[in-house]
Amino acid sequence: MKDNGTGAVPVPDFDQKKFQQPRLAQYLAAVSSLDAFAWGRFRVHVLELAVRWILDRGKTVALWGARAPQQLDPAAGVMGWKIDAESFGRIEKILRTCVQDPVGPEFMAPPARSQTSLAA
Repeated sequence: MKDNGTGAVPVPDFDQKKFQQPRLAQYLAAVSSLDAFAWGRFRVHVLELAVRWILDRGKTVALWGARAPQQLDPAAGVMGWKIDAESFGRIEKILRTCVQDPVGPEFMAPPARSQTSLAA
């Protein structure tokens, strides 16, 4: 991750072709606002809030993509609390306010293969 210069939420290294401005700034603002909300309301960070949000939505599974054991340390902060209806509403309001141009399912699609690579 790169330091975004604000001291708040680091900017991840990712495929800039799929996720460019102005969306990048919108999503970083949402993450920063959600992190502040999570700390103020539940005394957790946005990572724990995001996983708890998935778990509290019903019959779902939250997959934790850890590559090193220490990346599982925040998992303990997901247990022992729930997101109430008022907080779900606040989360939705933060997202609607910050993210004016949300990405669609095409964001998750793999990059298109060129005709050259298909011929090989």
